[in-house]
This record gives sequence, structure tokens and C-alpha cells, in this order.
Amino acid sequence: MGQNNDDGGYCFDILKAGLTDSDMSGWGRFWSISVGLIGTVTVDPVLWATKKLGIKGESQDYDPSDPTHPFNQNY
Repeated sequence: MGQNNDDGGYCFDILKAGLTDSDMSGWGRFWSISVGLIGTVTVDPVLWATKKLGIKGESQDYDPSDPTHPFNQNY
């Protein structure tokens, strides 16, 4: 179905698959078109902008025994 490529547009790929895939069931087509429309308008532009601005998420490879890391602090 959708391909998460370097150019972005993951939700657009889901929308395109929902519109063009003839082997898809009715509910699958409905889901793909619905999620694709919402994601193409909201998610894809945010992902594109963060990529162009060079914003990266925090890496998840941290030491679980390090008490100074914010993920390991109990509040």
C-alpha cells in the first residue's frame, strides 16, 4: 500500500492506493481514502516542513539505567 519514501507523502500514497487499487475491499477502500485525505491535508505537510527545517526527533537509543535522562525520571 503506502511507501514511506524520502520525499514524504506517505498519507498521499495511502489515498492513491485507496483510489486506484482494484483488489481492495469496500471497507479497506473507505479506510484508505478517509485516512489518506485527512493525512494528506494534516500529516504530510508537517512531515515535509520538519524535514525541510532539519528538525529531527529524539533518538530512542538511550541507556535505561541512566538516571539523568528525561525518559528515565519518575515524577
